[in-house]
Amino acid sequence: MTDLQQLRQALQADPDAFSVSWIQRRLRIGYARACKLRDEALQADMVVRVTRVSAEGRNEYAYAQPGREQSEALEWFQA
Repeated sequence: MTDLQQLRQALQADPDAFSVSWIQRRLRIGYARACKLRDEALQADMVVRVTRVSAEGRNEYAYAQPGREQSEALEWFQA
């Protein structure tokens, strides 16, 4: 099973979580490989990037599965 397939299974088990550190913990891999998997997941449309502008005017972002951009875990984000 490839890392990307393992990532897909982990996302199904925990649909509201996704970050580089989450990938590292779930798959027990290093930072560089986790970053590459994040990029592969974005290209494969497994996750999308959601953003908002903070009160200080900075862009903040996270990742969510398509269709879950408005989940309770990410309710302060705008698609």
